[in-house]
Amino acid sequence: MKKEILHKVRYPLLLAAAAILAVWLWTARKSDRPVEQAELKPREKIYLRREGTFRPGETLEKVLLRDIYDRVLADELIQGFARVFDVRKIRGDRRYTILTDSAGVVHGFEYYPDAVKTVRVLRDSTGVLQPELVQVPLIKRTLALTGEVRTTLYDAVKAMGESDELIAAFSDLFQWDIDFFVDPRVGDEFRMVYEAEYALDPSRPDSLGEFIRYGRVLSGQYRSGSAVRTALYFEQGERGGYYDLEGKSFQKTFLKSPLNYRRISSHFSGGRRHPILKIVRPHLGVDFVAAEGTPVVAAADGVVIEKGYEGGGLGNFIRIRHKNPRFATVYGHLSGFGPGIAIGKAVQQRDVVGYVGRTGLATGPHLHYCFYENGRPVNPLKIKNSSGDPIPAGEMERFKGVREEQLALLAAAPRRGEEVPGVIAGTGPGHMAMPRL
Repeated sequence: MKKEILHKVRYPLLLAAAAILAVWLWTARKSDRPVEQAELKPREKIYLRREGTFRPGETLEKVLLRDIYDRVLADELIQGFARVFDVRKIRGDRRYTILTDSAGVVHGFEYYPDAVKTVRVLRDSTGVLQPELVQVPLIKRTLALTGEVRTTLYDAVKAMGESDELIAAFSDLFQWDIDFFVDPRVGDEFRMVYEAEYALDPSRPDSLGEFIRYGRVLSGQYRSGSAVRTALYFEQGERGGYYDLEGKSFQKTFLKSPLNYRRISSHFSGGRRHPILKIVRPHLGVDFVAAEGTPVVAAADGVVIEKGYEGGGLGNFIRIRHKNPRFATVYGHLSGFGPGIAIGKAVQQRDVVGYVGRTGLATGPHLHYCFYENGRPVNPLKIKNSSGDPIPAGEMERFKGVREEQLALLAAAPRRGEEVPGVIAGTGPGHMAMPRL
């Protein structure tokens, strides 16, 4: 009886053992085969950030020795840094960051020379410090604003929170026709559509980061009394320029004034009492008062035909003969000359040719500006300017599309600089007039 029971129990046990052995042998054979493993991406290291600011005159060496107390590591960081950025160009009041792990071990250093660049020296996976210059991506937006002159154009735009750069860019559109230092009147109105670039925040692609700089002014309008001037930017191939509503070039042969000045101290006159010589004699030019060192630019394209010092009154001066050889301009009382200015040097309109000074017979810093036609002095404030080339007939249809788009944006310009929506060409106001504020 016992043998029969033992036989019944032993048989299932043997089957179970055989099954376990078979599974073990199959697993052992499978383990000999190569196993394909999923590629694991290394996790990005997260560092602690110790931030600071360079003091005026402070060197990279001084900052690193003060903050990390390790001469060898400081030298390694400086050597890597110098491979991508000139250490002599480090400026005071610029921020930097030291990157460490949770144990305080230094793994890298970052310096921010401006809002769009980061100089980074960081350890790689092998522990070697690797330098790189990182460019922050930018995003461009089209903005617009409108306003009214209460005192000056400068005050009106500044009151909207915009900067000197935008004021200068807008003024440049009309520099051949409007002298914004003397021509504006209370009640004048202005509108502009312009580009602005912002730092792109990758973590928030739908938002704007820090404002970086202005781009191009795409269009502008200025109303003074019943006169309305409209300037539109239009590109032809790789070149672009500003044109009026009929496609005529806004650029004129001569600038209305060759510098940004405060006031006119002496006008063109056949007889003026000289402030130093105390005698009456002709004043065959215009005196523009400006801060010493203010850049003076060429009023038009031409060639420098005289450069030197004239002790009888002009002091440091240059004379430019222009493309139309009938015309020449003279710039006197300069404190110095522009880069590369020499006799025979070709210059283009708005090239810096010198700087305001008080050399020669001068009671204070100003520019003495003379204009000659066929050797005869002419009042620079009363010359008749000619325009550049108009839009070619083959480009007029495309120009009309740009014109309609920009006029619609100008008409919708808000009181402050805000982003404007895209406008389909052809939906702009057909009357081409500036709407009242």
